[in-house]
Amino acid sequence: MDEESLTSFMAITGADGATAQQYLEVTNWNMEEAVNLFMETGGSGTSFPSSGGNAGAAAANNSSTFDPYGGQQNVRAPDPSKRQRLVGGDADVPFPAQFFGRNSSNRFANMPNNPNGLFQRNFAEESIASLNAHLGRQDSDRRDPQSLSQLFQPPVGLIFHGSLSEARSFAKQESKWLLVNIQDETVFASLRLNRDTWSDDLVQNLVSSSFVFWQSNVKSDQGKKFCALYQIDPDVVPVTCIIDPRTGQKLVQWHDFIEKQEMAEKLSDFCCLNPLGAPTAPPPAPVPAPRERTEDEELAAAIAASLERDDDDDGYVEEMEDDDDEEIAEEKPEVFVPLPDEPADGPTVTRVQIRTTAGTRLVRRFYKGDSVSVLWQLVRQEIPEARSRPFELRTSFPPAAVPLTDQTLSDAKLENASLMMQWKPTKTCTNDFV
Repeated sequence: MDEESLTSFMAITGADGATAQQYLEVTNWNMEEAVNLFMETGGSGTSFPSSGGNAGAAAANNSSTFDPYGGQQNVRAPDPSKRQRLVGGDADVPFPAQFFGRNSSNRFANMPNNPNGLFQRNFAEESIASLNAHLGRQDSDRRDPQSLSQLFQPPVGLIFHGSLSEARSFAKQESKWLLVNIQDETVFASLRLNRDTWSDDLVQNLVSSSFVFWQSNVKSDQGKKFCALYQIDPDVVPVTCIIDPRTGQKLVQWHDFIEKQEMAEKLSDFCCLNPLGAPTAPPPAPVPAPRERTEDEELAAAIAASLERDDDDDGYVEEMEDDDDEEIAEEKPEVFVPLPDEPADGPTVTRVQIRTTAGTRLVRRFYKGDSVSVLWQLVRQEIPEARSRPFELRTSFPPAAVPLTDQTLSDAKLENASLMMQWKPTKTCTNDFV
């Protein structure tokens, strides 16, 4: 008798000594076969031969009952089938292959010496933990998952809460453009706009400074009204529009998902080209109707004008000459100086992007200690027309002109800046001679 095998069998199966010895003797003291046999029979205590030799004799006796010419004789009836649950819990929980593989007998090799250990283990938790370890996931990632509603929620702090007419009135009052976004929650591009674009800090700063943002669902009453008013096909949502709050005219319309960087460029370019808050010129005062003068009054006025013109001819000519000299000095083009070689990337180097009037982009690296004037040199180097035509550079956010000073790019806060080039309006001078 193998005492170690007997003790291990009792620890694994929880059977008593007699039953353990019975199963071990049937399997010729093979531990794995004895445990498998015990699990298959459910430990019902079916009588077995007491030893391996007796088992062989019993097998010989059973074989003698087989008649090769007449078939089987004295064959006992099959044992009734039994169904028992070994492990409690949800039957639908999938178990990994390492628990129930082809070599299922190996799963009993490392069990603790506890008679009740098999039935006290939670195989569901062990299988989930094993799968998580296999996929490299941490438990903390599973405890606090981010829900879809939080991931794709609209920018509540940015949206104007009210009707379309109220948003338009508020935008007109604040001297801002009306930015409208029509979405469909069943279209993933709409959800991406909320998650990636409208949640970006730069986009939110641009929108809050120059726009009143109004968002609506295409299936809502307000969304249907907007689509009908501006002839927008509901099947092409999401749609982003810019509305003039003063006239209600739709100025810009974009479809589908727009990346946050592209959206920031579109909004900043629109604000630079369309300043809504610029003061309008006052209407001209009405000109009174001329009064008919007599012949004597007209003759006296003509004589007075002739005398005054003769006295002022010399001063007028000198003034015109001075003005011409000043205009020539102003219109004299600056000397073009080509830029040095572009520096390589490094901690003292920054990158500046300039969008030209033709829609192209000039991208170049500069030293942070370079003067702001190198930006004008870059434009004149790449655009020959700019060498003789005045232009200005403007920042995207906030929209403002960049002064041409001796400051460095770092001091002027133009590191990694995105600028826009604009031609200055040309001055037209008219001289009226009498």
